[in-house]
Amino acid sequence: MIKLYLADISVLCDPLNDNGKISLLPQERQIKILRYKLADDRKHSLGAGLIINKILNENNIDINSIYYGSNGKPYVDKIFFNAAHSGNFAFGVSSDKEIGCDVEIIKKPRLDVAKRFFTENEYNYIIHSENTSNAFYKLWTIKESYIKQSGKGLRTPLNSFEININKDTITVLENNKEKNCYITHFEFKNHSFAICSMEEPPLEIEFNYL
Repeated sequence: MIKLYLADISVLCDPLNDNGKISLLPQERQIKILRYKLADDRKHSLGAGLIINKILNENNIDINSIYYGSNGKPYVDKIFFNAAHSGNFAFGVSSDKEIGCDVEIIKKPRLDVAKRFFTENEYNYIIHSENTSNAFYKLWTIKESYIKQSGKGLRTPLNSFEININKDTITVLENNKEKNCYITHFEFKNHSFAICSMEEPPLEIEFNYL
């Protein structure tokens, strides 16, 4: 079962000046948060930490039981989880199977980045879309969610696989073969959200708000 979690960063206090929320997290996470120089970065990290904390608490898992794969992806026994943050939101997912997620605030498209790092078909999809900003961040978040789901690490070249977006389906192609995964994408309050999962996602998106 896939569950989605959302934290509105804009309503969080800077943890540097308010230790209320940050005190709920493990000391190691608190130290990491307070190392950030910018308040927005501290709030993003706090939001992601609160989401992970909630996922683990709901499943009666000790946060100290987290271990990391060879490419830095966090794991625990019993469930899989992932978190991301951008703009006004921290976003998280949990599942019985491998899962990855990403969120990006929708801004002006980085066409230079797309031309350099995306495949030719993906670049053409963007420049021929009615809304190039939405198209760019749709592809970006889907690609990031796939990399995070696969556990390959963010050093994976973005053009080493291709996202094929049709009217009703989104597929991932790697070495000209379709990958066995499910892609979910949606937009909410000028943010682009993507999930890559190994189990079929729910028909309706329902957030667990923090």
